[in-house]
Amino acid sequence: MNHKPFLENEDQFIVSYELLYILQWLMMYEKDALAALVHNAFIQGSQLSHGYVNDENSQEADDLQNSVIDFFSFLEEEVQNISQAESMKHIMQKNLLKTLDHIDPKIFDPAIIKASMMATAENVGPKRNHQAKDYFLKQLLRKWTPKKDQNKKHIRN
Repeated sequence: MNHKPFLENEDQFIVSYELLYILQWLMMYEKDALAALVHNAFIQGSQLSHGYVNDENSQEADDLQNSVIDFFSFLEEEVQNISQAESMKHIMQKNLLKTLDHIDPKIFDPAIIKASMMATAENVGPKRNHQAKDYFLKQLLRKWTPKKDQNKKHIRN
C-alpha cells in the first residue's frame, strides 16, 4: 500500500479532521459495537500470533507497525470515497430538485417521476452530472403516456 500522501515524514503521519470526527462519533455512539469488533479481532488475531515480538525479529515488528499505517490509510481512503460520493449525490439532488419544481404533478404520475429519478441516479455518473437534468427529462418523457382527457383540461385552463 502507498503511504506517501498519508505520511508527513519518516516517522509521523497525518490524520484528517474528518476521520478524527468519525472516530469520535464511533466512541460516543457505537462504543459497544466497536468493543465487540475489537474483541472479535483480538480473539481471531491472537490465534495468528506466536507470542510477543522480540528485537531479534525486526521484520515482523516493522510489519506490525506498518499495519497501523495501513489501517489508517484504509480509513482515510474510505472517508475520501464517501465524501466524494455524498458530494456528487448532493449536487445531483440539488440540480434535479430545481428541475422538479418546474414539473406539473397534475400531468405526470408520481410513479413516473420517481422511476425517472431512479433511472437518472443509476445512469448519470459523476463526470456527467451536468447532464442529469437533460437525462431526467428524457426519461420522464419516455415513460409518460399522455391522456387526451387530461390534456384537454390543462389546455382549457
